[in-house]
Amino acid sequence: TENTYQVSASLAELVSKGLDYSVLSEGAFDIAIEPLTSLWDFTAENPKVPKDSLIQAALPKCNYHNISVDTDKNEITLKTDDTAIELGAIAKGYIADRLKDYLVSQDVKSAIINLGGNVLCIGEKTDNSAFKIGIQKPFADRSETIAVMDIRDKSVVSSGIYERCFEQDGTLYHHLLNPKTGYPYDNGLIAVTIISDQSVDGDALSTTCFALGLEDGMKLAESLDDVQAFFVTSD
Repeated sequence: TENTYQVSASLAELVSKGLDYSVLSEGAFDIAIEPLTSLWDFTAENPKVPKDSLIQAALPKCNYHNISVDTDKNEITLKTDDTAIELGAIAKGYIADRLKDYLVSQDVKSAIINLGGNVLCIGEKTDNSAFKIGIQKPFADRSETIAVMDIRDKSVVSSGIYERCFEQDGTLYHHLLNPKTGYPYDNGLIAVTIISDQSVDGDALSTTCFALGLEDGMKLAESLDDVQAFFVTSD
């Protein structure tokens, strides 16, 4: 049965944004992936790979076509009872953008908003030099960087397989799940960093470009105006 919910304007906007990226990536990024993500608990004391039968049962439920949004009325419609939304891949970026809006409205000219994985710069340093934002070296100590960028008034968002992961029987399982298989992506990518104006776009794009893999991910990043991308491969 179809269920329509009245939601806040910001939630309607955020889900609408998530749907845009689900369409753009042809489902490689899918905001209806909640039936799958709820099976994988990366924050558990002893994380375990879910039973394959549960994963296979969840897959058909993960379909962004089952979600529609009316941003005029602030309504979200879920077409089936087992459709559920997961905003983990874009909520932080959206929140960072709203924090920036607030600070700018209070006449803040220079600031860094750091939500861990999402860094949003307002303006530049007070001495008119650029902020130095480091890209973390994967699987290394927090202070080690693989590259450092000069950033002014932009968002920097990274998605990587080293953030939330666990090992089982010699295999590394990370939190970037493929909605088509139900298991983590295994495409030779370790991390993707996106530089963009809006953090919500960087958030969605870092996940989307990761999901698409190096070749298609680079194609997508290159096709978008005012977006730069940094890919780290396993080799």
